[in-house]
Amino acid sequence: MLTHRGADADVAMSVDDESRGTLVWFGLAGPVLTALAEGSVLLAHELDASLHPALVVELVRLFQDPATNPARAQLIFNSHDAALLGEPGTVSPLGRDQVWFTEKRDDGGSRLYGLADLAPRKEEAIGRRYLAGRYGAVPILSRQQFADAVRPATAEHSR
Repeated sequence: MLTHRGADADVAMSVDDESRGTLVWFGLAGPVLTALAEGSVLLAHELDASLHPALVVELVRLFQDPATNPARAQLIFNSHDAALLGEPGTVSPLGRDQVWFTEKRDDGGSRLYGLADLAPRKEEAIGRRYLAGRYGAVPILSRQQFADAVRPATAEHSR
């Protein structure tokens, strides 16, 4: 059971009734605390899955700040959250040398390359430019292929 603050009193809720985000957050708490205490490496697949972007940013900052990470633990993760790349006027929780992209090649393999190798300007809107495909590492999308893929299902449903 987990307790939530209510308007008049605390409310107990079964774990089965919790949101996926709450469960993911509690699932990460132990490994994060252990990594920070021991100075170990924490690997996280899709760190942003089911978590609010603000929580992900603060989690990354825990590993970046020497006050909360005196043992120099490392967090290695993948994410599709462009907010982690920062926007003009904000401070990105990641250094440019900490951001790496993967891009699918025609032969089925993947190419790994760093943001620092692309030498973005200091004032560049990295998150926005990433989403626009300026750094590569975005899926190849075809609106026509998406439309063609759903057309049989929508035609069948409308009968």
